[in-house]
Amino acid sequence: MLSVRDVTTAYQGLVAISNVSIDVNKGEIVCVAGANGAGKSTLLKSIAGAERPRAGSVTFDGNRVDGMAQHLITAKGIAYVPENRRLFPRLSVRDNLRLGSYLYRSEANREEPLDFVFKLFPRLSERLEQRAETLSGGEQQMLAIGRALMTRPRLLMLDEPSQGIMPKLVDEIFQAVKRIRDVGMTVLIVEQRMAECLEIADRAYILQTGRVLMQGTAAEISGNKDVRKAYLGL
Repeated sequence: MLSVRDVTTAYQGLVAISNVSIDVNKGEIVCVAGANGAGKSTLLKSIAGAERPRAGSVTFDGNRVDGMAQHLITAKGIAYVPENRRLFPRLSVRDNLRLGSYLYRSEANREEPLDFVFKLFPRLSERLEQRAETLSGGEQQMLAIGRALMTRPRLLMLDEPSQGIMPKLVDEIFQAVKRIRDVGMTVLIVEQRMAECLEIADRAYILQTGRVLMQGTAAEISGNKDVRKAYLGL
């Protein structure tokens, strides 16, 4: 479904990722892990159109998307939830979700994905009239994911979805990611919480200083003694 080939991207004048190649197959959860500054977020931005690669290619369903505007990439079926969520803080939960369906604003079934969003995150249905800025960190992350799902994506990309969330809600977010995959969606997730990410992923890549250090199935990565020592603290 997604093929990233030899992508190099600079961020604020510095090369953040260099010659990075990854593949994501339909129906997979693929985890990209690594320490701060490894280039994980830049990789997602390069795919989503938030950053333009200096070199390399990004292909989605057989079509090149690198160099396209971000809203056009979204229309192709790639939804991106950035690290800072980028909600509209003074708008209600309902309005934030509706803004996610702007691609379908002229259609009668514009809000069809809402049922699935509320099944994933019942808290959102209880807070429809609350402003986004009044939600907890975990609830804001749920809203950001829900808004992305309103675009009806085939590939959902999540950047550090556990960041700034109370530990008791982290499991809820990861279980929601599994349920998203179970309904046929593909997920590419960037995480520092490697152990939790590997538990739900099919395959994983480890980035280090802007390059792919290691790749394999989630079981292979989690069973690697060097990974267990350096990244999992085991």
